This record gives sequence, C-alpha cells and structure tokens, in this order.
Amino acid sequence: MNPVLQAQFSLCDQIFAQCDLDYQLLLAAEINADFFADYSNVRIVNSFLFNFNKLQDRIGAKLLKAVLYELKEIDTDAVPMLDVLHLLERLEIIDSTEAWDQLREVRNAIAHDYPVVLHERIAAIQLIRDSYPILKTIYQRLRAQVLPD
Repeated sequence: MNPVLQAQFSLCDQIFAQCDLDYQLLLAAEINADFFADYSNVRIVNSFLFNFNKLQDRIGAKLLKAVLYELKEIDTDAVPMLDVLHLLERLEIIDSTEAWDQLREVRNAIAHDYPVVLHERIAAIQLIRDSYPILKTIYQRLRAQVLPD
C-alpha cells in the first residue's frame, strides 16, 4: 500500500484511540448541568469534539479519495465529492451519501456554532456522541478495503 495512505491510517488510528477514551467516558456520564459544573468533564467534551472534528476532516479530505484511488475506482483527485460518495455507497463503505452529509453537518454545527444555552449544548453533545459510531464504522470499512486482516 501507498506509504502516504498508510501514514494517514496510522494517524487516524491514534486519534480514534484518544477519541474512544473520551467517548466511553461520555457514554457513562449523565450529561446535565452538574456534569458541566466539573471542569474535568468540560475538558473531556472539548477533547472529544476536537478529535471528532479532526477525524471527520481527515477522513473526508484525505482518506475517501485516497482509498478509491488505491482501489483503482478513480484515477484522479479531480473527481467531484458527490461521485466519490456514490462510489463509496456502491462499495458499501458508507450506507448512503446522506449519512456522510449528516456527519459533515454535525461536525460543522459543532465547529462553527457551539451552543451557549445549556440544553442546546447537551443536545449537540448527544448528537455528536450518537454520530461517532457512524464515523467509526465508515473508517473501519475504509481501512478494511486496503488493509485486510
């Protein structure tokens, strides 16, 4: 496999390992006003959001087309993203183009408009927490295409 692609997967593996730790802590916690009163919990949320954003960006910007190129499904980087998503859907790497678009929207909503109102912040964290397994599944499917066990 292409060493640059291998390096991208290696970096994502490291970020996922960090994100998994925060994700497990968030799953175990009751996220409410008391949760946010503890600065340690705020740090967990911030770490999770930061790593989720990094993963979504890296997978979208670096891995999707690179994996398709490695699989010889595309022969240039100039393929429009919608075509990339349709190919990924055909290969069953993503469930649907809408699923990827939803991940992107979740990421953008958190990155650009982190809510100040507590109930909106709780809802946003729950949304991104619910989206994490979807992102991880897509990554695992991408990885399996080029790094079979």
